[in-house]
Amino acid sequence: MQGKIVKLTGGFYYVNSQGQIYETRARGNFRNNSTAPMVGDDVEFRQEKDQLGYIEKVYPRKNKILRPPVANVDQVLIVIPTKDPDYNLNLIDKMICEYEHKVDILVAINKYDLAENEAKKVYDIYRKAGFKTFLISYKYDFTIDLLRDYLKNKTTALCGVSAAGKSTIASNILNKEIKVGEVSKKTKRGKHTTRHTELFTGEDNIYLFDTPGFSNIRLDLYPRDLKDYFREFEKASAECKFNDCDHIDEPNCKVKEDVENFIIPKTRYENYKMIYKELKEKGSY
Repeated sequence: MQGKIVKLTGGFYYVNSQGQIYETRARGNFRNNSTAPMVGDDVEFRQEKDQLGYIEKVYPRKNKILRPPVANVDQVLIVIPTKDPDYNLNLIDKMICEYEHKVDILVAINKYDLAENEAKKVYDIYRKAGFKTFLISYKYDFTIDLLRDYLKNKTTALCGVSAAGKSTIASNILNKEIKVGEVSKKTKRGKHTTRHTELFTGEDNIYLFDTPGFSNIRLDLYPRDLKDYFREFEKASAECKFNDCDHIDEPNCKVKEDVENFIIPKTRYENYKMIYKELKEKGSY
């Protein structure tokens, strides 16, 4: 039988085959992490009546990402909460670096009704940096409808911190109830309601991975390569004095000039410098 893995929890893979969900395990030959099945994989499995099924083959993947670990993704939608919890743009920019050059990236500024001026400020940063960016709130249907148009006929992974609103967005996009969490009154941080990655389907061939929230990320990049993961630097880099300019301390740096002239968002550049410093101090890349 053939199907697609739509959920992984407790070592069990749940496979959708022709609209029916089968509970399966992976055969022992998948013990290697590089070949282990992932949510989103198209697989071949054996299922005997009233017994646990077993995955026997994983078909070639279009791609895969590791944060969250999913396969066959068209795009990621990075969800930034305007408030409750407060956003961390340094963490968001690390997440963008994780996906840049791998899949298309959309950015959604969620709960914008809670602090409109702040939401518009964040919106301007990422729109100016070259990302397709949305201001959304479940209270305003038209914002969800606009986003939905960009999800049709696509498989999209929702990514963001806990309580950013990923599950609420998925519920509204798909018109089905998906369990949502809340913000801890004590820590002001999101509670990890989504414990596993699950692929949900809706009308217009919309496929959404709802994923657990993240609180940190470790980039595996050489410091000298980081500039290639900030797309708004590309045009200016060609005009720097030095071909290998890192846009940190070098003279006659066009990137720094564009930051001073508000062509490149200052927040993005400051985060670039912070991440660059972290990668240099780490020393392993």
